[in-house]
Amino acid sequence: MDETNDNINPESEELKEGQEIEHEEAKIYEYFEAEIEQNKPNFTKTLTNLYELTKIDRELAEIDEEKGDLPFRIESLKERIAVIEKHLEEDKTKLKNFETEEKALLKENKGLEDKTGKYDESKYKAKSNKEYDEITKQIDAMLEAIQKNEARIKELKGYQENLVKGILEMSRNFDELKNELKEDISHLNSLNKQFEEEEVELTEKRKVILDSLDEDLMSLYERINGSMKGEATAIVRKGNCSGCYNSVPPQREIEIRMAENIFTCQSCGRILIDETLISNL
Repeated sequence: MDETNDNINPESEELKEGQEIEHEEAKIYEYFEAEIEQNKPNFTKTLTNLYELTKIDRELAEIDEEKGDLPFRIESLKERIAVIEKHLEEDKTKLKNFETEEKALLKENKGLEDKTGKYDESKYKAKSNKEYDEITKQIDAMLEAIQKNEARIKELKGYQENLVKGILEMSRNFDELKNELKEDISHLNSLNKQFEEEEVELTEKRKVILDSLDEDLMSLYERINGSMKGEATAIVRKGNCSGCYNSVPPQREIEIRMAENIFTCQSCGRILIDETLISNL
């Protein structure tokens, strides 16, 4: 027994123990490395969703393009019609007021003329020069009032004539715009009916994808899409952004390919997606 123990090499035992420890440490390192790798954020699904969302928005933009500027034209026509309608009502009210004033002045003049006739007859029956002068003075005052009213009536007639011309012109314009609006609405309704099912389907798909995004990313996408309808994302191909064709720095291209974060183009602001992510879509 003693002889056997004497043959054991202490250095060999230490080496063996050291190798076992290194092996255990390597296993522990591999475990934690796997854990770290597993816990790294991965935006592959999110990026493919954004790509699909962009395709949907591009189709919706194409539908809007088919409709052209009809929605804008319709709103513009409605605004113009509302303005003309307001002016028409105002001018018609003015015309009615002028007509009412003219009738009142004509009635007043009729009464003054009747009085003038009576006073004219009575002056010859005056019993004194003073009474005669007083009657004459009253007649002159009434004649002056009649002349003043006649001048105002003439002025009112001029106003009325201009208003009538303006009302007729505005009425013609009003009718033309209403007919134009009717035609545009009919055309837009026809287009809406044509694309209705497609728009509903696309809108529903869009909502599903948007609901899958977190609030910040949704806000980012909608902001970009607001100014670049259907072009909120871009593909990185051969080191370039497919949206603006500017180059993407090599290190950034690697990070985009790893899909561990969301990156936007430094030139155009679009969300960047590596082409390998969408190659099978």
